[in-house]
Amino acid sequence: MSDLIAIDQIDMFVADIVDVTPKSDENSMSLPIFAVSSKPDTDKYRYENKETGDWIEIIPSADGRATIHDKDLLIYAFSQMAEASNQGREISRRIRIQAYSYLTSTGKGTDGKSYKAIGDTLARLRGTTVRTNSVNTEDKLSAKTEVYGLIDYGSAITDRKGRLVHFDVVISVPFFNAVNNREIIEYNRKYFSIRSPYERRLYELSRQKCGEKDLSWEPALEDIWHIYGVKSPLKEFRRKIKGCVKKQNIPDYFLEYKASKTPQAPDYLVVMYDPGNKRANRTLFNGVLTT
Repeated sequence: MSDLIAIDQIDMFVADIVDVTPKSDENSMSLPIFAVSSKPDTDKYRYENKETGDWIEIIPSADGRATIHDKDLLIYAFSQMAEASNQGREISRRIRIQAYSYLTSTGKGTDGKSYKAIGDTLARLRGTTVRTNSVNTEDKLSAKTEVYGLIDYGSAITDRKGRLVHFDVVISVPFFNAVNNREIIEYNRKYFSIRSPYERRLYELSRQKCGEKDLSWEPALEDIWHIYGVKSPLKEFRRKIKGCVKKQNIPDYFLEYKASKTPQAPDYLVVMYDPGNKRANRTLFNGVLTT
């Protein structure tokens, strides 16, 4: 009861801005927080940065780890909050979202199944716990451990016929602080049309590493495998990434796969900023002509 009272005391921010650009916090883009899978994942996932010693654990509930498609709800909330802040409006961790607006803005259906899926998304976001350990960069000895959820609370409001009208979400403090401190990055609007979880994860890593400049990112395949957040073997991951390269379906980025020439050397994925996918489209077109 005390938790509900505390939630009611948080001011309500109503997400009512039309046609906002998608935005995500930088932290969840760079770390493997969300499951890159459409199947329920109830296993704990741990990632450790070998250079800094920092680590992160993702602890799911019985409903499974929040997926990269569940993240759409957070992206929508962050986008609304950031735009409202730009307009000089007061924002809050407690946000009310119209179900129909959320579904249509994120490219989802508006049938009964899609409305029901919102409740499942709220459960996974609320049930997924993040535990981090950051080593002090000055003395290299002390460390800071944090434990937080993706959202602190969620509720769905239906009409008399049981149809979902809107839902309320309380964003966790770390995410709200990221929006307040403008530690967020804009996404291409085509992001929501990407259905493959692997391609979605590759887009946000490319966006975070390359940005919107004439830059490239060339990680070793094994390094990107660890940061991706998947549990599949490296061999299967390699096959998936090669499939992404073949399709060239990552908005604004061109992909190349560099296979090693010796068994000891690693394979590399090369990601280059390609606004409008002009280079990717030329490659696909030429590929069709030569097959």
